[in-house]
Amino acid sequence: MRSPATGGYMPKNKEKLTIVVNGHPTEVEANENAPIRTVIPKALAESGNTGRPPEDWKLTDEDGNPLDLGRKIEDFGFAPGVTLVLSLRAGAGG
Repeated sequence: MRSPATGGYMPKNKEKLTIVVNGHPTEVEANENAPIRTVIPKALAESGNTGRPPEDWKLTDEDGNPLDLGRKIEDFGFAPGVTLVLSLRAGAGG
């Protein structure tokens, strides 16, 4: 699979996803056979947002539609260059 972001080739079953965390885009590598929830801790670590546990965050598409965290990444059929949004859940503040 060719990675549009780098122009290089990704290993089979791997995909790069851009995830916006608190307004800042970060890129994570994900196994397309894994549940989408597995990208949350990766995106938090890559962006330096480690103060809140992954359970306090929600993952949506660019239009704000929540993603079913139990579904496999490949099941979503994301287009190349897709951007997802990770934000704190309402009421998750301290």
